[in-house]
Amino acid sequence: MQYGALHPESRAFLSSWQALNGLNDHANSGVSMSKDAANLVERIFLAQRTQEGVFTFRTIGSELKLWTGRDLRDHDVSSLFHGTDRPLMRGLMDAAMAAPGPALARSAAFGAGFGQRTEVEWVLLPLVDKSGIERILGLFQPINQANSISKPVLRFSLTALLPPLPEMPVRPGLRLVVNRG
Repeated sequence: MQYGALHPESRAFLSSWQALNGLNDHANSGVSMSKDAANLVERIFLAQRTQEGVFTFRTIGSELKLWTGRDLRDHDVSSLFHGTDRPLMRGLMDAAMAAPGPALARSAAFGAGFGQRTEVEWVLLPLVDKSGIERILGLFQPINQANSISKPVLRFSLTALLPPLPEMPVRPGLRLVVNRG
């Protein structure tokens, strides 16, 4: 995932997930999660796959409730988007689970006032437990929090999708043996 495109708090969230999954050295990532976590809690959500392509909110932070004007528990995550954005968001979440790897969506949030618009990042991190339950730990991250926009917002419209990067399969302990005779 291209870190340059991410908000600093989105990078902290992603870095913590990578450290927990043994994908980087969190101690050397320059992120202080104890300090940063307090800022993120109100924007974190957990969604669970209930059927193919459908992830429903299980828990959501209070800031996402404020932005949408409702409690989203048991609602499809893609229901926040309209038209062709809905299947694109579903596909992105499916891709994050299939990889498994982090995915990112950027959207424009439109307020009720004339010209009210701000950018929002949706960081989607796959969580698969031993029982096979598939969940996504997500972060709802407004890019410019100083930007005044009336809440609840009228709609979210996707502006960019960053699916998980395809990784080469690794087989630990695999070695090449040549038999010449």
